[in-house]
This record gives sequence, C-alpha cells and structure tokens, in this order.
Amino acid sequence: METFLSAVLADLLSRSISFVIDRYCQQQQGVEENLQQLQRMLLRIQTVVEEANGRSITNRAMLLQLKTMRNVMYRGYYFLDNFRYRIALGHAPDEVDDHS
Repeated sequence: METFLSAVLADLLSRSISFVIDRYCQQQQGVEENLQQLQRMLLRIQTVVEEANGRSITNRAMLLQLKTMRNVMYRGYYFLDNFRYRIALGHAPDEVDDHS
C-alpha cells in the first residue's frame, strides 16, 4: 500500500511540476486562467497531502515524497498569493520576482 501511495505521490508531483512549467511558458493563455489552473492543481495537491497526513506512514521514501510535495505546495501557494498581490498593486505580470 505504501509503495502504491509513493508512486501516486511521485506521479502527482511530477505532473504538478510539468503543469507549472508548461502553463507559464505558454504565452497564448491569459494570466488569470493560468492562476486559476494553478490554484486548482494546488488544491489537488493539498488534498493528497492532507489524506497522507491522516495515515500512519512509516516508509522513509514515502515520507520524503510527502515532505517534498508539501514544500512544493507551500511554494505554489506563496507564488500564487504573491502574483495576485502584485497584480492588485498594478504591477505587470512580467515584473513579478520569485524569491524562493
């Protein structure tokens, strides 16, 4: 069961990273649509992290995957909040810095 969860978490993490890279490199889509897609992806990651936290996991690899996923989730929320804040201040989207 832990191996299965580890595989699912690794796949979700990989897809999340690919999503962020693909979506923010494409200039055809609007910024707000990208932010909404990122928010939906972060909610999915948060659901997986919360579900995994509710289980008794002893596998070190699985715990490391969970820690990595949690850190990526927090960075994603930070980016999303920071980006939306700068848009609200009237800064152009290309002026946003990622201080991670």
